[in-house]
Amino acid sequence: MNIKRIHTDKKSIFRLWLEFLKPYHKLRNKEVEALSLMLYYRYELSREIPNIEMVDMILFSTETRAKIRSELSNMSQKVFNNLLTSLRKKGVLTKDNKIHHNLIPNMTEDGFKLIFNFEVKK
Repeated sequence: MNIKRIHTDKKSIFRLWLEFLKPYHKLRNKEVEALSLMLYYRYELSREIPNIEMVDMILFSTETRAKIRSELSNMSQKVFNNLLTSLRKKGVLTKDNKIHHNLIPNMTEDGFKLIFNFEVKK
């Protein structure tokens, strides 16, 4: 088994997660950047709020969306809404504003492990 440790901060770990999964989701860089921030805020909210439905609702609130937009180089509301529409069309977000469960890492306070299992055909 080959193991590579990656030292990072909480906000960056979601970007790295999505970069590793790029062959599966094929998102553009700006979509990855926005989704990584959504995953970060979702994680932070879930630490405070046990009701995951409430977490998803707050994640897409006007206030949280404004925070995310400001971190995306003060992206305009229109451009951000177009980006969310693109993520919905790609199946990353549901029509009721939930992130597809396969793109949410099983994060703990210590981080998480991502394991690739390469199966070689004979």
